Amino acid sequence: MAWKLTTFQLLDFKAEDVLECLKEENIIGKGGAGIVYRGSMPDGVDVAIKRIVGRGTGRSDHGFSAEIQTLGRIRHRYIVRLLGYVSNKDTNLLLYEYMPNRSLGELLHGSKGGHLQWQTRYRIVVEAAKGLCYLHHDCSPLIIHRDVKSNNILLDSDFEAHVADFGLAKVLQEAGASECMSSVAGSYDYIAPAGRKPVGEFSDGVDIVRWVRKTTSELAQPSDAASVLAVIDPRLTGYPLLGVVHLFKIAMMCVEDESSAKPTMREVVHMVTNPPQSSPDLVML
Repeated sequence: MAWKLTTFQLLDFKAEDVLECLKEENIIGKGGAGIVYRGSMPDGVDVAIKRIVGRGTGRSDHGFSAEIQTLGRIRHRYIVRLLGYVSNKDTNLLLYEYMPNRSLGELLHGSKGGHLQWQTRYRIVVEAAKGLCYLHHDCSPLIIHRDVKSNNILLDSDFEAHVADFGLAKVLQEAGASECMSSVAGSYDYIAPAGRKPVGEFSDGVDIVRWVRKTTSELAQPSDAASVLAVIDPRLTGYPLLGVVHLFKIAMMCVEDESSAKPTMREVVHMVTNPPQSSPDLVML
């Protein structure tokens, strides 16, 4: 089968170089959407290779190619760059810039997780929000992520956040891979009208809205400081109490029932970039 390399920037390698990396020992992730490999190219550059499952043919091939071309034009500091793709009539391999510190989900919830302290966590929140804001408000066409979760926030060598897998759920749907959708995003996401932020789902199918409400419903006053302390990561130290409460309130607004009560991502960015100033006696040691 003939393979074709389509690029969105100058790349100093060939399709054959990518194919040589599709080995078991290079696998760095698996999911309903496919398998991710780490690939070391001849020029010394590492890339992440995402092998997409559920490839369609004919008309859906055209839809897939058009969607990927759109995603490949996106350039933003806090969004993982799609470098290109390798394809034949049966398979697509998406090529992304490689993020050496993997995902936020792994760092927070993996066996070696928990070492990120408040300042780094908050910076990641701000950077991820700015990436999503660009997708929702500033790129053309506008893109709704559909699968926002900690595993789709990737970290580079400086622990700078980059939003990943944006638009991928729609790409798979266009490509005739709707049977994969329940694995990709739990199910089709809640997409609110009027430009409001959709509320995604965990990949295991647990509704994040239900999870947040179940957790907070057990608190006496969900917005007061004492209640927030009851749900904060116990491994976290040296955090500003007012800053934690501020971020918690923003998170609760994002899962409101009424779409009109949800902030847009532009509003979220404004709120997270203007946190309250904490006095030294309000820092939790």
